[in-house]
Amino acid sequence: MKKERSNRTIYARFAVTILVCAALGGVAGYLAAMAGNHLLDTSLNFNEALVSLGLWWFVPGYVLLAAGAACYLGGKALLPRAVEEDDAFREADRRLCLSLIFSGASMVWLFIALGISGQKLTASLESVLLIVLLVVQLVWIIALQALTVQATKVIHPEKKGNVFDSKFQKDWYRSCDEAEQQQIGQCSYFSFRVMGALFPIVMLVLFILATNGMVPAAWVLLVGGLWMVQVMTYQCMAYHLDHGKKRR
Repeated sequence: MKKERSNRTIYARFAVTILVCAALGGVAGYLAAMAGNHLLDTSLNFNEALVSLGLWWFVPGYVLLAAGAACYLGGKALLPRAVEEDDAFREADRRLCLSLIFSGASMVWLFIALGISGQKLTASLESVLLIVLLVVQLVWIIALQALTVQATKVIHPEKKGNVFDSKFQKDWYRSCDEAEQQQIGQCSYFSFRVMGALFPIVMLVLFILATNGMVPAAWVLLVGGLWMVQVMTYQCMAYHLDHGKKRR
């Protein structure tokens, strides 16, 4: 059994971490202030370079969808054997999981591409092409996810839920057994820990940039608001599950 760390060690490590973070933040802020207009010009040039790519931002999303479609087709081809062969079952399940991962990443990238490429459209033809790329990618994502879920139900017939239903995630979760629900909880906790470490870093960077006039205050409000939503939804749900049960 692993020995628990003493409080003295924990407090010392916490104090050192705070001091190091404060020092790094101070150095970063000082360097940003010293750079002055040069850093601001670099930021503006970087933004211009991002926007100049225009509709090419949609390309990575289609690459992700192509990879997802390949995984889906590979998994679907194994379905007839997956019912009787354990190796085929595991491989089909793995490929279908990858298909959902790629399609989910493509959905996020769709909004990234839309937000950046839509900032400077110089011709009506580009606007029409943006709408076409948007609609095609969105339909492809939904269709791929629906087909992947349908194929997954072949090897997991106990699974319930319709992708086109607003309650799909809830129905799918309820159809999972206890071990699968525990795995979902572990994945959610891991994601919460990653984002809990990432948000402070991003907020610190935004603070340094905002104090030097390189980013608008709305960026700080947006990221801080998302961080607040993550923390409060977790805390409120924990409070509800704990005290809500005690009232019953």
